[in-house]
Amino acid sequence: MEPVMVVEVLGGHDRVRARHRVAASGPEAHCTVGRSAVCDVVLDDPFVAAVHARIGLDPEGHVTVSDLGSVNGIEIGGRRLHGVEGAPLADGVVRVGRTRLRVRTAREVVAPERVDRGGPSWRTRAAGPRVLAAAFGVSVAGAAFEVWTNTAQPRELSTALVTMLLVTLAAAGVWIALWALASRVAFGESRWVRHAAIVFVVYAVLSVVELAFEIANGALGLHLSSRVVGAVVVGVAASVVLSGHLVTASAMRARVAVAIGVTIPAVVIVTLLWMEARSQDRSPSYIADHDRVLPPALLVRRGLPLDGFTAGLADLRARADARRAFVEREDPSPAEDDAE
Repeated sequence: MEPVMVVEVLGGHDRVRARHRVAASGPEAHCTVGRSAVCDVVLDDPFVAAVHARIGLDPEGHVTVSDLGSVNGIEIGGRRLHGVEGAPLADGVVRVGRTRLRVRTAREVVAPERVDRGGPSWRTRAAGPRVLAAAFGVSVAGAAFEVWTNTAQPRELSTALVTMLLVTLAAAGVWIALWALASRVAFGESRWVRHAAIVFVVYAVLSVVELAFEIANGALGLHLSSRVVGAVVVGVAASVVLSGHLVTASAMRARVAVAIGVTIPAVVIVTLLWMEARSQDRSPSYIADHDRVLPPALLVRRGLPLDGFTAGLADLRARADARRAFVEREDPSPAEDDAE
């Protein structure tokens, strides 16, 4: 097989701007690089000489680069070389002026082609927007349902819904724009559809899960703490969102991105829960209440009878006095400090 090589002109983010195929004119293949029209690879770079460098390929497939007396020389592996003759190009990348070139040969191992499932290409292109539209609809419906159930005055419902929609769109828009900018810097493309889909899909799932938990918790009489369960669910959702954004918008490995995306929300959620539990323990007037008032038709498992519920109220004052005594021992009042 005769030696053949392809010289690629790279742009930002290693995207190929042009390709030049150079066939062998004998036992070796070679080409010249520069701004002059006599060169085989013509570059539009003011920092490149008229005839700047020569790239050669021997019969064994080894690539070498020579500087043809240019002012700026050539750069290989981060080292700038002047007047070098036949410098080996191990990784196939050389910088000429301010332009990066990549040399590919027949010895390169090419990845196998992707499997074509036979589906129309428009379906693949439209999958992301369709998922985004569905997730956005579910997210808005979930937020609207929450506003509707928490609005006491009917005449304030329309204002609350419009405010919710505007705030949600503004917050999501800023968040998606920041991650799209990060993707643009890292990969040269915004990928805003992916980032928007990550946000709204997770928010839609979160809304459905929270609603299902509230219904099951009240209907089955589980009496689970909504704050604790809600914090866990929100922490999982935040981990998924952050991990998805990091994988999409950064060049770090997927396992590192997931580890960072899980660690940050976990630390924040645990810290907030600890601070809240500590504040509740130090408050004599705090009484935990996990019960929900639901219509009898929604109750699958009944709760305590009225007599059993009132019997548990007898020790509320004793528990409050014990907690007050504990707080006073831990943090004496100013009057007691003055008396000592």
